Amino acid sequence: MIMILDNLFMQKTASFKYLLVASFLVLFISCKNDAMSVWNSEQPAPANPPVLNTVTPEGGFLAGVDAITISGSGFSNVADENSVYFSNGEENGVKGLVKSSTATTLIVRPPQIVGDNIEIKATRFGAENFSNSLTYKLSSPILNAYPTFNDKADSPLSIALDNNGDLYVALTSGGNAAGIIKVDMMGDGSVSQYVLPNNRFRFDTIEFTPDNRLYLCVGIRAVFTAAEGAKEGAHFIMPNPFNFLGLDMDDKGYMWLVGDNTHIVRHIPQESRVNVTNINNLPDNTKVYPLEANLTGVFYYDNALLFVGSDEVGPKIWKATLDSNSDIVATTVFADLATAIDIGSGDIFTDIVVAEDGMVYVSTNRKEGIFEISADGNTVKPLYEGVLYPSVNSLDWSDSEYLIAATTVSSREGSRNSVIKINMQKKGAPDF
Repeated sequence: MIMILDNLFMQKTASFKYLLVASFLVLFISCKNDAMSVWNSEQPAPANPPVLNTVTPEGGFLAGVDAITISGSGFSNVADENSVYFSNGEENGVKGLVKSSTATTLIVRPPQIVGDNIEIKATRFGAENFSNSLTYKLSSPILNAYPTFNDKADSPLSIALDNNGDLYVALTSGGNAAGIIKVDMMGDGSVSQYVLPNNRFRFDTIEFTPDNRLYLCVGIRAVFTAAEGAKEGAHFIMPNPFNFLGLDMDDKGYMWLVGDNTHIVRHIPQESRVNVTNINNLPDNTKVYPLEANLTGVFYYDNALLFVGSDEVGPKIWKATLDSNSDIVATTVFADLATAIDIGSGDIFTDIVVAEDGMVYVSTNRKEGIFEISADGNTVKPLYEGVLYPSVNSLDWSDSEYLIAATTVSSREGSRNSVIKINMQKKGAPDF
């Protein structure tokens, strides 16, 4: 009798095991066949998936940069209830950031993947499946401007473009001043030594005049000039306590100089050296205008000067209006950076340029790298937030839609030594 019961128990146990395995296989097959489903059983009843119609701007946009517009139907009015995925074959299903939405429109920041045929799909909360797919082009907003740059040993100090569009990079190599390198951007991209190394000086700013003469600031009270194949030589000297960290040329041939000074200096470049020994006895080629601030950059635009730097309160951008004689007649605060953003200890702003539409861009050692300021000075925001490298120390705009930037390694996470081209999707203002 016991033997019979044991046999029955073993048969029932075997049957139970068979049913358990069969149930598992059915569940596995069902899940496998439903791999494209995004529906969660705890969500409300499934809705139809959204439909994608178009993506703008037409022709493509920049990876990681605000923002593309997806038009279609079936989207949620709540941005967080929509998900948009991008795939370029190497990176599959990378999620973009939906910034806003309506039932027919999604505003999306695409992820940092690039390709000519990026596949885009979307879904929404409660939908079981993905939408149809569209293809789109995403380009990198950052390109290499100096292909053979050694980012392990070299650190760029400042950059400039000459009147032919070629790039010049003042740098250090292994911690030592390495002169200025020329990059043939308008030709074959070849690299050559332009100004010979001089370990006495590290060039804070380099700038070309309209007649293609190269001038240099080295953080002291003198401005230098240099020619190809030579070392720098002093061109213009002011008395102590002047020092010069930045310069720019205007459309009348005046050189405007800034630094940690009590005055802005206007100078007409001469063939021979000019040595000013007394600020109260200036030569006809030099004039000064009061402004007590530590300035790092200056840019001439639309008969005015824009300065970036700090005073005793904090970092600012100032605007100086010029009259018909190129005299400063009024200086006002254009943008109070300390009010617009949360300034930390050690934050500095290093250079300034202007776009042809009047937008202003300042470089910084902060994590943002570059800030964009509206043409009226009222809005300050990071340029291409989360995309650019930190610690940008020099800017110049090419004749195309690319802003050239030099970046250096710092304590900021993600910083690196590089010379890059940033796709701005617009041109810079004239640079004289």
